[in-house]
Amino acid sequence: MFSCILFDLDGTISDPKQGICGCVQYALRSFGIEEPELDRLEPFIGPPLAESFMKYYNFTAEQAQEAVEKYRERFSVTGKYENVLYPGMGALLHDLKASGATLAIASSKPTVYVEDILVHFGIREYFDIVVGSELDGRRVHKEEVVAEVLSQLAARGESDPDKMVMIGDRSFDVEGAKAIGAHCIAVSYGYAQPGELENAGAEIIVRDVEGLRSVLLGGTQAGSGTQAGNSAQAGRDTQAGNSTATGSNSLSERYRGSAAKTKTKSGQFWSAVGTSALAMFAYYVISLLISSAILTAVSVVYAIGLQELEGSSYNFWLNVASALSTFGAFIICYGIWHKKIRFHSTKEIDKLSIVPMVILAAAIAIGMNGVLTLTELYRFSPTFQRVSEMQFDTPVWLGIISYGILAPLGEEIVFRGVVYGQLRKVLKVPYAVVLSGLAFGLFHGNLVQAVYATVIGCLLALVYEWYGTIAAPMLFHSVANLFVYVMLELLPFGGVFLSVPSCVLFLVLSAGSLFLLWMLQGKAASRQKG
Repeated sequence: MFSCILFDLDGTISDPKQGICGCVQYALRSFGIEEPELDRLEPFIGPPLAESFMKYYNFTAEQAQEAVEKYRERFSVTGKYENVLYPGMGALLHDLKASGATLAIASSKPTVYVEDILVHFGIREYFDIVVGSELDGRRVHKEEVVAEVLSQLAARGESDPDKMVMIGDRSFDVEGAKAIGAHCIAVSYGYAQPGELENAGAEIIVRDVEGLRSVLLGGTQAGSGTQAGNSAQAGRDTQAGNSTATGSNSLSERYRGSAAKTKTKSGQFWSAVGTSALAMFAYYVISLLISSAILTAVSVVYAIGLQELEGSSYNFWLNVASALSTFGAFIICYGIWHKKIRFHSTKEIDKLSIVPMVILAAAIAIGMNGVLTLTELYRFSPTFQRVSEMQFDTPVWLGIISYGILAPLGEEIVFRGVVYGQLRKVLKVPYAVVLSGLAFGLFHGNLVQAVYATVIGCLLALVYEWYGTIAAPMLFHSVANLFVYVMLELLPFGGVFLSVPSCVLFLVLSAGSLFLLWMLQGKAASRQKG
């Protein structure tokens, strides 16, 4: 049992989305910027506000400070109360306090607001120390906040970091704990991006309040004896220093036991696989149902079987049905899983790297088409031949909309946003990349597209990983599809791109672009860490 437990507030004790994002909207509106989607403003939850305004909207330091003042104009009156405790949190705080632990708040939010929120929820009595930032801009970074908590604990004679744990939902909380040598438990129910907590080095990651109870109190809820075995183990444990609890330096082993640790990691893996499979199945079934409904309607209108239409008309309606079903599946899957997907990147992006990314998308698409054509792999896949005939026998405008816009939107939401995002939580990058690429390939249902989509899928996952936003693989996917469609179908000399010299040229260009992209984004990541 830890003697000192430090809690972050936003995204850990309470869900502040409505209040914070609503106030960010209010501040942006004062600059003439309309942002109707609250989900797009989730990255503002956690980090210092001024830095977020500069990062996501390119504000100058002066503009950012003005935006913070506008934000507080609404937050101080309304926003701070647009907040809700996570289920079970009040009972957990009560039981932790009853166990004799010293509880503290370490928040980047101004202390005056933190106090008001704790009083509003009736949980102020549980905390011995409450530390936040200052309204004048001092102590805004989590390391500074945690250091102040440590200072106040030291004044109480409770300054042993090995007996302290920081609980939070963002990488900043993990880094704050590391700065004072304390342990860290991360909660995945907050607002961290996929992979953020693992990459930051959280010792344990739990997915709900009951999981947090299980780690802190051994799984027993006071007064009920209910077991709460819902904690999820992070992929990387750090050394905990001079542990005296069981002779183990691993935080997870100290509180969960090595057998429980293995079981938890296995459960987390299969949970990720299950979510991925569900997303793929939903996308397929929704697309099939919508497409079938449209084709049935066309048959009724024509008062004949669809197969009786002439070839071009038949393919046209197949393409229309495909486009509309893709759009419908995209909308529904986005509605279900959008909270699991990274839309706003927390990574620094080298804008110059977009150039080699676009070149890579176009080059690998043509290069792979050349390889598959020259090896005549299509001979072994009658299904591919039928699909290819249908896809290219369509008006240009419909082909561009369907394959250049709608397909990338729908497939990226599912295969990179959900599938790769879930696998990335439980696997290292190379394994997550390969498995998500294989899933993307197998989903296409024929040999030729399976080979092509597996290679492209792996690259799309890497792009998602490097840029940290789903917009990047969407752009990559769109460029690849459009380049193939335009070069091979619309240009009269398109066949020249399928020759051996052309194939080699495009593959070499792909390798060079991939290397340059990796270098530029790697340097951007290094600058961000520095």
